[in-house]
Amino acid sequence: RQHQIGIRDSSGTNVSFVSTLNGAQNLTISASGLTSFGSTVGNSAALTSLTTDASGTVAFSGDVTTTGAQSFSDAATLNANAAFSSTGNSDIIFGGTINGAQTLSVTTDGNTTFGGIIGGTNALTSVTTDAGGTTNLNGGNISTTGDQSFGDAASLGADAVLTGVNVTFDSTINGNQNLTITASGTTTLSGAVGGTSALASLTSNGGSTTVLNGSTITTTGAQTLTDAVTLGIDTTLSGTNIN
Repeated sequence: RQHQIGIRDSSGTNVSFVSTLNGAQNLTISASGLTSFGSTVGNSAALTSLTTDASGTVAFSGDVTTTGAQSFSDAATLNANAAFSSTGNSDIIFGGTINGAQTLSVTTDGNTTFGGIIGGTNALTSVTTDAGGTTNLNGGNISTTGDQSFGDAASLGADAVLTGVNVTFDSTINGNQNLTITASGTTTLSGAVGGTSALASLTSNGGSTTVLNGSTITTTGAQTLTDAVTLGIDTTLSGTNIN
């Protein structure tokens, strides 16, 4: 039998897990201070779900594994490389900002949602999402010192500026927003862009190479590709000004 475990801190002090955290149960933490996970979560016995509230901050120092959903409403800091996985393919939601010079990967066939700016004050090393489900980019900018790779279909809920080395979209991109990709390495677009919901505009201006492996790019506004372009497939560009 599963239990819902709730930890509520009404005094504003911190909630800290110094070591590992395991057990097939639901865990909800409501704390106005810092919620800190000092090691892996669900490594030997995956939690059912993990939820933190919107007040305060949350810090991760290892991987997080659940069979169900993960929802982090407060600002997140990565103190170590972290892989967030839902083995039951439930949603994984980051409601606030994410910062920390570490690698971030998310694995689920559900929805991966980034609700805040990523790497705004401390750029991440890399960001990776897997090939199943959908990635919702609702928070705006993503900054990494290394690569960004989005394996699943991407949906833009806000204007987004992605800054990194190699930036790769393996699937489709949709959403009536402005997308700017500033990659010092290679920008790769492997799926149709704006196929079901045209982007407002698309800009690729990292100064290196943009590879177009999808068949179409559709925007209601401009398309500006300032770096060298390589066509991997027959491609149709539809928009207003195309440069």
